[in-house]
Amino acid sequence: MNTLAEMEAAVPQLSAQELAELERFVRNARLRRTNGGGSSALDLPPLELGRILKSLDSRAEWYDEMLEGRA
Repeated sequence: MNTLAEMEAAVPQLSAQELAELERFVRNARLRRTNGGGSSALDLPPLELGRILKSLDSRAEWYDEMLEGRA
C-alpha cells in the first residue's frame, strides 16, 4: 500500500486485533514524530543510590525527620 486511499480501503477488512495493532503503530509513530523520539524515564536503568544508613521504623518517624529537616 503506497497511498492513503489504498490504506483506507484496506482498513474495513482488518480484524479487531489487527485494528488494535494498527492503532498502536500509528499512535507510536505520531508520538515519535511529535516528541522527536525522546526517551522516557521508564527507559532508564535502575539507579544504585547506595546502602540505607538508617532504616525508618514507621511512617510517623519519617514525617518527623522531614519536618525537622534531617532527611
